[in-house]
Amino acid sequence: MQAQPLNLEAELAAGAEEEKHETPLVATQSATALKLDTHVKRLPKDTRKRHQKVVSLVKRAMRASDGGDHPAGARKAHEALGIAPELALTNHVMGLMLLRLGRLSTSLDFFEKAWKLDPQDPEIYQKLGLVAWKLDMLPAAEKFYRLQNQIAPNRVDGILNLTGVLRDMGKFDDAIEILRTAIYSDPENYDLWNSLGSVVSESGKPTEAITFYQEALRLKPNYSRAHNNMANVFELIGEPEQSLPHYEEALKNPIDAEDEATMSHGRSLVMLAAGHIRDGWAANETRLNPDRKGATLFTIDKPMWDGVDPAEIRGKTVILVGEQGLGDEVLYLNIAKDMIEAIGPEGELRIACEYRLVDLVQRSFPQARVYHHMSTVLEGRDVRATPQLEEGADFWTPMATPLRAFRNSLEDFPTEPGFLTADPEQQAFFRAQMDGFGKGLKVGILWKSLKMTAKRARFFSAFDAWEPILKVPGIDFINLQYGEVDEEIALAKDRYGVTVHQPSDIDLKMDLDKVAALSSACDIVIGPMNATSNLAAACGGMVWFFHSHSSAWTLLGEDRQYWYPQTRSFFGEGFQDWDTTMKKIAAALAERVEAS
Repeated sequence: MQAQPLNLEAELAAGAEEEKHETPLVATQSATALKLDTHVKRLPKDTRKRHQKVVSLVKRAMRASDGGDHPAGARKAHEALGIAPELALTNHVMGLMLLRLGRLSTSLDFFEKAWKLDPQDPEIYQKLGLVAWKLDMLPAAEKFYRLQNQIAPNRVDGILNLTGVLRDMGKFDDAIEILRTAIYSDPENYDLWNSLGSVVSESGKPTEAITFYQEALRLKPNYSRAHNNMANVFELIGEPEQSLPHYEEALKNPIDAEDEATMSHGRSLVMLAAGHIRDGWAANETRLNPDRKGATLFTIDKPMWDGVDPAEIRGKTVILVGEQGLGDEVLYLNIAKDMIEAIGPEGELRIACEYRLVDLVQRSFPQARVYHHMSTVLEGRDVRATPQLEEGADFWTPMATPLRAFRNSLEDFPTEPGFLTADPEQQAFFRAQMDGFGKGLKVGILWKSLKMTAKRARFFSAFDAWEPILKVPGIDFINLQYGEVDEEIALAKDRYGVTVHQPSDIDLKMDLDKVAALSSACDIVIGPMNATSNLAAACGGMVWFFHSHSSAWTLLGEDRQYWYPQTRSFFGEGFQDWDTTMKKIAAALAERVEAS
């Protein structure tokens, strides 16, 4: 058997590969460990003496990597592989080193070879499952974890990882049944109770999950993950004040720096949801912590303004940089006018925004210099730069950071609708086009995010839930939903006899200046908070937001979006109470039609 070809230096230089699917921290931790002594014992007895050097190299590789020096570990593993490429152990460890380096696709090759050489090793199935999970190959991940559980049915980590994949696939009933069976055999295992709570919560039943988290905490009172999950549940069911103590407990015992950063960020959002605005913005700076997996990394060679004292930027040139998602950029531009006033005529605001927003933002803030930020993914992380705006700049700041200076109370939010200026000619063009659809009220609708997973789908209504709204007479519905929508539009026509009109001369994903004009030209826009609804509201349009729960952080503890004073917000009595939510919207819509 010949050695596996591997250009290790090229792999090291390439950096971490982008993960296509987020995996739980606990799954990653268990699967990136290795019971080395067990694997050494699995070597054929007649070859152990001959492979003493290989075993020594493997041990040195593990020590280096466990100490944080993954490149050194990879080099030792590669040396061992060169000596004994026919061993499952050397291929397994080489795969593990590459996994820790983030070289997912290459690690998969070595894990597959190790599997072929030793198909009875349960740990190899665990690692194959993890890599497949990260690469968004969920059916393959399910297969590997099921095989692991067949070989080692009593390993809790295999059960937890399998049910985690099933949860992400939306196979909630299957995951719940596996966990219930495991708990019946091992009722004192707090990890199993915690995971059962997570699956039940993500299936859309957070209130029912509380019982299972409570049992996990009874068994282990300082269990950080269960406290974190309890915090999430209380936020989802509209009780953020009960969420905060659980975050405090969780943060006493984080798994590692990444876990601490993630929980600290979650706590900051719950503080905002509870209406603790000033303290919430201060705590929200944890979103920038590079230990948090979802944090955007900035490469800007200027001092960062911390958003505390506006006097520090008076007369200065400041770069305001968009962060997080497109909808967030639009939302945070709420403070651009405040920034211009704080800087004053002797200074300059430079705005680095998403490239599709440049024309709209420049029109809205002619005093500012507007250019798009440069964004890429390096080693699996979002990295953002502003090279065209840095010359002569004094400071830079992420868009959400100045909220600390300008939005410390509800009274600090604007009272006038709209802070972006849509193209008036485009507005007139789309209004004329919509007038040709009929004589009814022009209502733009959108119902989902472009990136839909089983987890994200919890926060968006199924199109079936729109029936009460679609049945309101006197309305011309306009499609504002980007992405694949043919199935939903056909359903509206076939089931309810309603035409959802498709506007022409616009790409609803790419033509954001036109989207701003079209959406703000509608009489009403109905949808969740996403890029399109934020654009409509930011341009002064009447938007009726619907929310999966009453404690969305953007509500800041209130019943409407203070970011956009002309808008309304709708939610039900509990999490995902779409029936009540849509009936409320339908009743309000009928009243609006009657009044028009």
